[in-house]
Amino acid sequence: MQTTSNSARFSEFAVWVGAASAGVIAGCAAVAYLFGDGLLTLKYALFVVGFLLFGLGGLAIQPKAKRRDHERITLDTEQAWGIEERLARLPPLCAVAIPFEERVSRNLKLLATSLVVLAVSLALEVVAGVGV
Repeated sequence: MQTTSNSARFSEFAVWVGAASAGVIAGCAAVAYLFGDGLLTLKYALFVVGFLLFGLGGLAIQPKAKRRDHERITLDTEQAWGIEERLARLPPLCAVAIPFEERVSRNLKLLATSLVVLAVSLALEVVAGVGV
């Protein structure tokens, strides 16, 4: 059995987080422009959604306690999602086939996505000067 290189795993991680972050930001932007004040509403929406994703990701990366019988929150499954198969056809990933079991956990990807979304919210405030 051949193991996948760390650079291939990082590429898959970066593409997944980038695509998920872009989707969340685009969704929040659409809602902000339809129902709010534009950039100010977008900044707040990104903060709230990023904070919720951070909480979910933080709970998901916790190891399962040996003493508890209940299920823990997780996004990991036994097989790839359809969107992940489409992302695998993108240029950095199409050259290397990464077995599903060797990929970075979706739980870590969700946590990283939340940090990117929160960083964009912060950048809107600090860099772009979006504020009240």
